[in-house]
Amino acid sequence: MDKKVILVVDNEETTRETLLKILEREGYQVLAAVDGQEALEVIRERKVNIIISDVCMPRMDGNKLLKMAKTILPDVEIILMTGHGKMEMGLEALKEGAFDFIQKPFTKLALSKTVKHALEKQAMAAEIRFLKERLRELVVEIMEIVDDPAVHRLEYSRTLGANSAH
Repeated sequence: MDKKVILVVDNEETTRETLLKILEREGYQVLAAVDGQEALEVIRERKVNIIISDVCMPRMDGNKLLKMAKTILPDVEIILMTGHGKMEMGLEALKEGAFDFIQKPFTKLALSKTVKHALEKQAMAAEIRFLKERLRELVVEIMEIVDDPAVHRLEYSRTLGANSAH
């Protein structure tokens, strides 16, 4: 199974390094960026499953990154974090498509659970897309069978047979 790729975006080196160590120990491949601008460069080059980003950063903040990242990688799950948390900020982020909004400092357990849930959501969404596509294919196959003249002849002969039996 492929290692899931997580991009950590924070202008504070200590936070980046801490997240990097925690997530690598849990078996993820971890990339890092110092701000939203650099994060966009990374996701244009690499497939990323999850972005964990601070909200307050220079050049491009987490909210703008959220919007732009979703246009580049619509399936990416984004977890925003802030040390200057306001509940309105979190609600707005969720409305814009963030998976979750967490307050710094957070525990390793809270981070791990959030990442795990984001990956589960992503896997379910991928399975639903696959099943919808398979359903479309099956409907096309059924329509081809129903439109087959041989099927119509068989139905007609069954109808005649049923009528002559009466």
